[in-house]
Amino acid sequence: MLALSLAAACAAANGASLDGDGPATTERVIVRVAADAAWTDLAAELERANVRVEAILTQAPLRVLVRAQSPAEGARLAAELEASGRAAYAVPETFRPIELRSRHVPNDPLFGEQWAFENTGQAGQVTGADVDAPEAWAVTLGSPAVTIAVLDDGVQLDHPDLAANIAASGRDFTVYPPVEGAQPRTAADRHGTSVAGIAAARGDNGIGVSGICPRCRILPIRVDGSSNLGVAEAFRYAVAQGADVITNSWGYAPSARRRDAAVDAAVRDAIDSAARDGRGGRGTLIVFGMTNEAVDNCGEHADISALDSVVAVGVSDHNDRIGGSGFGDCMDLVAPSTPERIDTKGSATTDRTGLDGHVDGDYFMAFGGTSAAAPLVAGVAGLLLSLNPDLTRTDLERILEHTADKVDAEHAGYDAAGFSPRAGYGRVNAARALVPSVKITVQPARVAPGEPFSVTVAASAPLGLRSVLWRGAATGDAALDGPHTQRLDGEGYAAVTWSMLALERPGTYAFEAVAEDAEVGEPVSGYPHGAWTGASLTVVERTDDDSR
Repeated sequence: MLALSLAAACAAANGASLDGDGPATTERVIVRVAADAAWTDLAAELERANVRVEAILTQAPLRVLVRAQSPAEGARLAAELEASGRAAYAVPETFRPIELRSRHVPNDPLFGEQWAFENTGQAGQVTGADVDAPEAWAVTLGSPAVTIAVLDDGVQLDHPDLAANIAASGRDFTVYPPVEGAQPRTAADRHGTSVAGIAAARGDNGIGVSGICPRCRILPIRVDGSSNLGVAEAFRYAVAQGADVITNSWGYAPSARRRDAAVDAAVRDAIDSAARDGRGGRGTLIVFGMTNEAVDNCGEHADISALDSVVAVGVSDHNDRIGGSGFGDCMDLVAPSTPERIDTKGSATTDRTGLDGHVDGDYFMAFGGTSAAAPLVAGVAGLLLSLNPDLTRTDLERILEHTADKVDAEHAGYDAAGFSPRAGYGRVNAARALVPSVKITVQPARVAPGEPFSVTVAASAPLGLRSVLWRGAATGDAALDGPHTQRLDGEGYAAVTWSMLALERPGTYAFEAVAEDAEVGEPVSGYPHGAWTGASLTVVERTDDDSR
């Protein structure tokens, strides 16, 4: 009989492992009762087998939601019900990772060469070693209300793929007093035009390339050759002009760095003030490319990218390998680019038109190094601010770090917090940054009966977080299986830890975590306002000589 089969299943109960990267079942089962089945008899048998009826979903046909004692029991119950013929179907509740199929591929003819945006293995690279730009663009293409300042050697203001996104002619701080207009002054001034193209070249205009934030605005500011006073004034100017993000693909030569500080007090003060006070007190995000030499940027003779108030960006290549740029404890992220002096495919971007660019033509197909990586991160930040302009600088940093991909783990050596001095928090991922994301960590992941463990739920949401929660999945401990909820106040990122938890019975147990954003009550069609993931814990009897 069904009741006997269920009783046997109950005796075998022992939790199930949830894996955030694969399908995960719960103890709940939806049952469509067969038309010729007697529901009252079936309900009585379910009750005797300790299976609770949670809800009658529909009356005709009869669909019911029931809860077994564990995910394993739920699976056995579903199979038994279908085999007995008393259910047209019985399906365990299953969480499967959702792949958003929405994509936006621009009509720019050189987009296929922009492997950092979408890597399809164009030249034998690792498919997917990119920032998932088309998936991000299904959420937003950016907003002209968001301005990215490009501090560099000038930007060609009338470039056909940049002109529509130029916010203003900018200012040149290489002369005193500074003058209006940050266009290139010499034939060698071509770097900034390429940087600007990575961040915010106009997309979907049928020509050339697209920037990662193709509707954001560009504020060009010329600083190459400026003094420390000019650079400091340039940062203040960017803030005064309303820059939301400031990208810097430059740094001081090793011979110019001070022994006691990454930069002098004037420049540092201007950068720190911009990061703290910009955007009406929300803070301007300042991005710096690290050195193109694989040396420690954060210790003695630290680079300008080592400042606490900036986002320091290194390089991952088209095969998701790290190691082609500066590194250190101050590193925040890597972004896909070609390491200098290493033979990998470069990034396609805008070039000064005619003979004044890197090559003869309007586009440069081999731009690379941290010069390309930094504006890529800056542009992703522009997408985030296009979605929610109220995000603080700290929100932006935490979201970018929380949603980064842990590439080249073998060489990176990420710690328990997900950080590596060789890769920061990983490779920036535009698509993941633009939707809610949640991670659950159980520490330690293997304990003895009664030994305390902790559960940490870390989450991010561009629209702000409403809540995070976790629960055990049929652990047998009612206190653990109930929802543990932390209400939040719209933060872009939060991490909450519950400590001194314990389980007494050996086995492998599943835990799940859910995050909801602040707009879940008024959802936007097609936008995921929540995220789910899982983790597991093993409780095992230990002998005296056992170790973790």
